[in-house]
Amino acid sequence: MGTTLEKPDFRPIFNPTKQRPLESPPPKEIMIKDAFRLRTLMAMGALAQIVLFAILPYRYAIVPALILVLQSIGSTIGQMFFYKINENPYMTGVVQGITSGQPPSWQDGRYPNAPCSSPIVVFHLGVAYNHPLGPACPGGNEVYTHFMNMITAMNEKKEEYGLLGMSSWKQTKRATHNAGLVVMYFKNVEGLHKFAHDKEHRDGWDFLHAFRKKGYNHITALHETFEVSAGAWESIYLDSPPILMGDTSIKVTEKDGSSTWYKSLVDVSVRPLTGMMNRMQRGKATARDRPAY
Repeated sequence: MGTTLEKPDFRPIFNPTKQRPLESPPPKEIMIKDAFRLRTLMAMGALAQIVLFAILPYRYAIVPALILVLQSIGSTIGQMFFYKINENPYMTGVVQGITSGQPPSWQDGRYPNAPCSSPIVVFHLGVAYNHPLGPACPGGNEVYTHFMNMITAMNEKKEEYGLLGMSSWKQTKRATHNAGLVVMYFKNVEGLHKFAHDKEHRDGWDFLHAFRKKGYNHITALHETFEVSAGAWESIYLDSPPILMGDTSIKVTEKDGSSTWYKSLVDVSVRPLTGMMNRMQRGKATARDRPAY
């Protein structure tokens, strides 16, 4: 029978910072680009090339396309064969090893010694454009503007709402490929409820209601809320940049009145975090346990 280990405080990946983290949605140009099918993008490129052939001599008309092809090939070859791991631009921000998202204490920023020791609220906020023009459809720009206003409010009132962080995602199941989703993490339902009833969110909701009354119904808006109790969630990330729960942070007011932000990402090598059931406080970490993730 193994000997139960004393539970040490979890080891954070990042040092506390005085710089306030800001949340941001995906750029609008990315949303528009992803809304087009590959054949549509190829057709647009072909049309541009036809126009060049119509107005320029052959030897000059092929130059733009040739430059793009050579740049893409050269960049890919360089990334594959000449970059070391720490020089590969696609590895920027990637945390090597196994990590987990474990929010520290709101009172003093201390990291817990018991996994998923606090409740959490997960909120999904999404929009999709069921129209041939995607985000460029009637009402699309207005919806994006309201969404940006919500993100601005989130940044300004992050602590008031109890927002821990957010991540943006795209849904690709439908042919439109333009459904966007933001996954948000809140301290409690009360903070989320305050956001839902503040001006920025109400303005967006009121616009959609008025828009539908005009006969338009091609814009999908959605939200889902999950209130998860302590011990009923867990997370694991392998060789990953900070993402989802691992990209959250909390603000602590120090004794001198200054503010410090503590990130949630911690090292998983501490025994209580090895294994899904341990991370959900349903296992018993012992000295003879084989690490399992």
